[in-house]
Amino acid sequence: MSEASSKFPEPQDEGPAQPQGLLGHAGAPPIRRRDRFLAGAATVGAHLVLLATLLWPHSGRQSQPPTPPLPPIQVSLVDSPKPEPPGPPGPEVETLQPAPPKILPPVLNISSRIPPDTFSDVLSESQIAGAASAGEGGGGGGGGSCDMARAVQQALRRDRLVRPAVADANRLGKSILLWDGDWVQTGAQDGKGLSAVREAVMWEVAFVPEACRNQRMHGLVLLSLDDGRTRFAVGKDDWRWSDLLGLRRTASER
Repeated sequence: MSEASSKFPEPQDEGPAQPQGLLGHAGAPPIRRRDRFLAGAATVGAHLVLLATLLWPHSGRQSQPPTPPLPPIQVSLVDSPKPEPPGPPGPEVETLQPAPPKILPPVLNISSRIPPDTFSDVLSESQIAGAASAGEGGGGGGGGSCDMARAVQQALRRDRLVRPAVADANRLGKSILLWDGDWVQTGAQDGKGLSAVREAVMWEVAFVPEACRNQRMHGLVLLSLDDGRTRFAVGKDDWRWSDLLGLRRTASER
């Protein structure tokens, strides 16, 4: 081998020197920079995939089949029995309350208060055979201005309450003893003298002149209604029309 070939070849001119980096090293060529960038991007992407895998652990699992629905439950509505009321307290807490006194309504003995209708006030034809009738001169005054029998008879016929009162007492068509020194009880009627008839007679007698009602009378006088069959007998042996008012006569009037 020659001496020239054994020597190291001489360095050739490689051109201008490459610029050095910040650390004093020569700057890497562009290809190496791109490789580094791609390697770094791949590393970051791997970390992101790993992080996503940790945060969504179920994303990679196989989806489980849906849970089957529960079978329907049958519900029956049953009326619950009503609770029984509490029973009476036991003997240890029972307190005896005095029973209120029983008040019985008073029993009215109507039969003793109202006499039965025995028609004792009804006169027979023989009992009134000698009685004077109104308008026959037996009413006092001989039919003049003091014909009291006619005046009282007209008052009875005008009064609308007289006939219903007689019908209610079952006395229509009969001869009734109305006054014989006192007003006579008529059957089972309350009061004496058939109140409607008695009031009609007393009103008429009270408003006639005093001389007329004080005239002396003797025996019975008959006063009739429009039917002619229903009659009222008033009077006694010696009496005055003023006696029907319950007025007491003085000694001079007697």
